[in-house]
Amino acid sequence: MQINHTVSLQEKVPPPEGFSVAEILEERAHAMQSRRKRVRTRAALLAVAAREIEIVGYDSLTVDHLVSSAGMVRGTFYLYFHSRSDIIKAVLRKYWALMRIHRPRGGGLGLRESIHRANTYSVMLAARNPRLLEAREILLREDADVVSRMASVNRIWSERIVRDLERRGLTTSEDADHAFVRLKARAVINMSDTLLSDVNRLSGWDESDGPIDLNLVIRVMDDLWHRSLYLPEACQT
Repeated sequence: MQINHTVSLQEKVPPPEGFSVAEILEERAHAMQSRRKRVRTRAALLAVAAREIEIVGYDSLTVDHLVSSAGMVRGTFYLYFHSRSDIIKAVLRKYWALMRIHRPRGGGLGLRESIHRANTYSVMLAARNPRLLEAREILLREDADVVSRMASVNRIWSERIVRDLERRGLTTSEDADHAFVRLKARAVINMSDTLLSDVNRLSGWDESDGPIDLNLVIRVMDDLWHRSLYLPEACQT
């Protein structure tokens, strides 16, 4: 992540229920009015892309649509980005940077409370940026760079989980099953990613219930994480 961008993204701390990438990038673009033109223009294009992806979705998004919304010409767009997918990948990089910067921190919580706080954050992020995550799923099937970046994000997350397990005395780096624990952490992350990418599509999945209850999603994730990672195998029967 670029350090100068990270600093500017931290200027306004999002609320604990997560953040909208579009809102943050719009605020950032507005705050750059005194910067040199190239910086201002790139920031404006990113803000427009983040907003328009949530309005029309990736499949309906075009370069013409973006430059029209930004009040620019196509030639200006191509000075900064090669294609529609290129600018959406840049927005995704901002999303991943913001997700890391603003993830819940601080001790003093019990195990279940800590899991619940992390899952609440993840679910609310998905709910506030649904079409960006849909675009991510499309690009994961089409773009090796996105696959690599996603794998890196999840690898860092899984290593953090393993360190937490070690801190709580539930495993050690010398355990014979250490590789098993690391792979299990990756599996739980992948299952969570799949569920989060489906949060928006799950609305109305059961006609008798109507829109998906985000608290239900959080509850399912809490149970998944606790049983899969923090409950000894002997207690899982």
